[in-house]
Amino acid sequence: MPPARLPSSQPRPPALSPIRRPSSTADEVEERLILAIALGDKQPGDRLTETEVAAAMAVSRVPVREAMQRLQLRGILVGHGLRGMQVADFSPCRIAEVYELRSAIERIFIAQVMSPDFDSAPLLAKLEALIDRMAALAGGSDPVALSVVDLEFHRTIAAHSGRMLAAQIWEGLAQHLLIVFCRDWSFEADRAGEVAMHRRLLEFLRGGDPADIDRVLAEHFTGPALRRAICT
Repeated sequence: MPPARLPSSQPRPPALSPIRRPSSTADEVEERLILAIALGDKQPGDRLTETEVAAAMAVSRVPVREAMQRLQLRGILVGHGLRGMQVADFSPCRIAEVYELRSAIERIFIAQVMSPDFDSAPLLAKLEALIDRMAALAGGSDPVALSVVDLEFHRTIAAHSGRMLAAQIWEGLAQHLLIVFCRDWSFEADRAGEVAMHRRLLEFLRGGDPADIDRVLAEHFTGPALRRAICT
């Protein structure tokens, strides 16, 4: 479940603030940790311990341990000596690798949904609605909400493709992508241009030539993250 959007008129509380509900879960802790990294509250190399996170979120160490172990399995947290973990490197080289993997997987989805016998009408309707939401948010000051919609746009293509194994692999990248998207939408001045880029992808899905998939994906992924993500 994506993190709830905060009204732009209210200050954003720290991502590692107490969880305001009777019973906390590892899912909620995991979401808060991802949000903390995405918004820069926790930087690459920062150390995290179960005790610190549990105290910040006012929960027991059990769900914190589970959430941190999940994030370690996905490569978002890495081991830190004998105690605790640290936020993984999100250098330009690392981001470029994430995008390389993403491109290969999303090509599978797009080739499937553009095949002649695929009923794309339900998918296109959902993508249109998501772009409308993205456009409505683009003038605001909430990069988290924009990032969630951006991620949902691509997740929707994955889900409708019917390529379940590829979709499961894509989900393994989703949290990495949310972190990258959050940074992109935070620093991108031309948000309208980013929305237009998604609309061009939608129009390609609606009536483009499948032979152009690689070119279109290369254009779509040459956004602010990939422009900065150059291994040197």
